[in-house]
Amino acid sequence: MRRGLIFSLSSNVIFFISGYVLHFFLGNTMPAASYGIVGTIITVLDFEYMFLSNGARQSLAKEISMKRYGALSVIGKTIAFQLIVIAFFFSINFFGAPVFGHVLNDVSLDFYFKVAAFLIPANGFFVILLGINDGLQQFGMSALLGVVYPLAKLSAIPLVMFPFRHDPVVGVELGFLFALLVSIVIGLIMLFVSRGRLRAATGQPIAFASVAKNTLSFSFFFIVVSLVLSVDTLVVKSVVHPAQMAGYYTGAVNFGKIAYYLMSAFVTVILPVIANLVGAGKMDKAVTKAREITVVSLAFILPIAVIVSASSNLLLVAFYGSEYAASAGALSCLSLSNFFMGMTVMLNMVLNSHNSSRFSDVLSVVSLVCIIPLFVVTARIGGITAIAMTSMICTALLMLVSFVRVRQVVADVMSPAAWKAVAAAVVLGLVTKGIDMVLPSLNLIMVALLYVVLYGIYMGVLLLTRIVTPALIKSLAK
Repeated sequence: MRRGLIFSLSSNVIFFISGYVLHFFLGNTMPAASYGIVGTIITVLDFEYMFLSNGARQSLAKEISMKRYGALSVIGKTIAFQLIVIAFFFSINFFGAPVFGHVLNDVSLDFYFKVAAFLIPANGFFVILLGINDGLQQFGMSALLGVVYPLAKLSAIPLVMFPFRHDPVVGVELGFLFALLVSIVIGLIMLFVSRGRLRAATGQPIAFASVAKNTLSFSFFFIVVSLVLSVDTLVVKSVVHPAQMAGYYTGAVNFGKIAYYLMSAFVTVILPVIANLVGAGKMDKAVTKAREITVVSLAFILPIAVIVSASSNLLLVAFYGSEYAASAGALSCLSLSNFFMGMTVMLNMVLNSHNSSRFSDVLSVVSLVCIIPLFVVTARIGGITAIAMTSMICTALLMLVSFVRVRQVVADVMSPAAWKAVAAAVVLGLVTKGIDMVLPSLNLIMVALLYVVLYGIYMGVLLLTRIVTPALIKSLAK
């Protein structure tokens, strides 16, 4: 498990670093309004990817890990169901492009959404490869694909600079498509090497209805994620004026997602690992793993979210420029919101690994009905800071009710060490906020150094107070 976490975290770190390199280039070479268009296209794709990625990937990882059915049967029927989902979202993007332009008050979006439609099938097949590797617990291979894809996405930079200098949005889209195709080719080669393990994973065939139910259950749960992490950007684009506010909000969203990117590494590993233990009847070990991963999440990832939240003004001004200080309040809320959502997802994966998915389904439906109207109302009343605060409150509530449900169904995963880690993060936030208020604006290198120093001191305190111990880290390898 420890190696899986390291591989997955490394992959996610490279993913968001390469993403920030790309956004640094786009944000500093395009007008804020044009950058907002790029953010809108990416946001819609992120929303659709939630259905394509997490439904099939998590379902594959769970079923292959539990070894209840033959691996080839699970893979074949998951691909068949994925084709249906791909056809649905491709049609929405390609044939519904004029509707997007009308709803978002920008007719120039029509063509861009038609181009974006071709990213849907590529992403759909890419995540199938990730799910197979996760199910086999070949986290190193999943991580390799997770590294190749974001690095290949940087091909968008030369495309924007040269052939698509006057239409950079198309350059970005084609760069993303190239990255997916390269990753798929490499993934197929790796899958061919692992074909022996797949053939050896024999068992009775899985019913197509079971695959559809599992995949849809995961997909509908991730509506919660997409609503909170993506729809707010679309609402800002649609109802908040002037137009450059969408660009400022996109800048805040990019940094706000750091915590979620890191938490998704834990989500990738925890489902197949705990599902494997549950499938083997080792319930006590499954609970122990859930408690350990909760402590690690709160000790290592929460402080990152807190530092970004408390120093939002320093970070945005250093990265984009002084005009992006307008979204500092939004980033303060979004950084914590993304961590809360990451914890919500992780807790629900614990529930799903224990074959308890009904709660996640109910959570999805309630969020679908409630969150979008709240976003629209608060954006109209208070602008980008108000909608970000709404996001933070919603995710905090989702996380809290998920903790309660895990305690009812599985066990209490909040150990004394976990509570101490939360208290330490609160102190870290207060210290960082004080620094943000006292220091003048810093350049990006100095901000990065400040973050390294703060995080290093914080981790030293956790080790000295034994909130984090070598025994905890070693236990993750078991």
